[in-house]
Amino acid sequence: MSTLNLLLKSAYGIISEFILPTPGGFSTKAAYRVVDVAGLEFFLKVYDKSLPTTRFFVERIDFYMPVLNWLSRTPALCGRILTPIQTQSGTYKVETDSDVYVLFLFVKGNVPGIQGMTHAQTMELAETLALLHNIGETTPFEFYGLDEDISLSFCKQLTNFLNNVNVKCGALYELVSPHVELLHSAIQITLQLRDTTRLGYSPLVLCHGDAHGNNVIQSEHLVLADWEDLRRAPAEADLFIYAWHPHGDTLLATYAAIRRGYNINRELLYFYVLRRRIEDVWVDIQRMTEENPDEAEKKQLLNFICQGIEEIQKVYRNKSIFL
Repeated sequence: MSTLNLLLKSAYGIISEFILPTPGGFSTKAAYRVVDVAGLEFFLKVYDKSLPTTRFFVERIDFYMPVLNWLSRTPALCGRILTPIQTQSGTYKVETDSDVYVLFLFVKGNVPGIQGMTHAQTMELAETLALLHNIGETTPFEFYGLDEDISLSFCKQLTNFLNNVNVKCGALYELVSPHVELLHSAIQITLQLRDTTRLGYSPLVLCHGDAHGNNVIQSEHLVLADWEDLRRAPAEADLFIYAWHPHGDTLLATYAAIRRGYNINRELLYFYVLRRRIEDVWVDIQRMTEENPDEAEKKQLLNFICQGIEEIQKVYRNKSIFL
């Protein structure tokens, strides 16, 4: 821990009393709970710069962290979202040869998980998203680098993989090969929706991008964490997550009651649900083929890919449930 102690002192002026490992989420290499000599608590996240699947998050830090800092101090969202901590030089990250570090105020509480979200927590999450989206319509400055990327490059990457899957072997091939036609069709539909329903859609608001039950903390308020996907997009880029909430209908109903002037676009919900599942499958394939996971990680990734394909099949064949 001596390296972390030195980094915290030199970059943030924090003299740590103790540092404990803590869960950090999908994108992180490691995470720590830091308590300084005055008893203040911080949350330190570490990203591995070399990994293809985390490079995107690292590259966006300078764009989204200043906005998150501003949002965390607005009257509407103060206490409801993570608060970033700047370095002594005013930046939002510390970079070494191999890693990138970002720091937040620590939030004490429990993570309910996707299936553990209660009815009350779902209503509070819907309220937080509505407040965020309303703020996003009236922002005081321009947000560079935060417009949603609608190129959907992962569709092309997954297509290339599927076109060559017959020359591969092993457990990944056995899992994916029976579903090549399904995945090609789902990709085609997603790109069609991108070019029709999504392209040029307005208004765009600030969206969290990944507001499921694993990214919230039950403290005094429900606190929305893991803001790496913060972007300007249609509100449905957040609301699609209702499809994985045990009280999904409550999420949409509560949101609609708060933002009375906004009509939820069901076609966009369908686009974002399908888009997300395709991206998830590709990211897990990429992690398995490009990041040298150990055997336990491979087993977990194969399970994630299997679940993702099952979700795509369900979503692709049951579009009517979104409309």
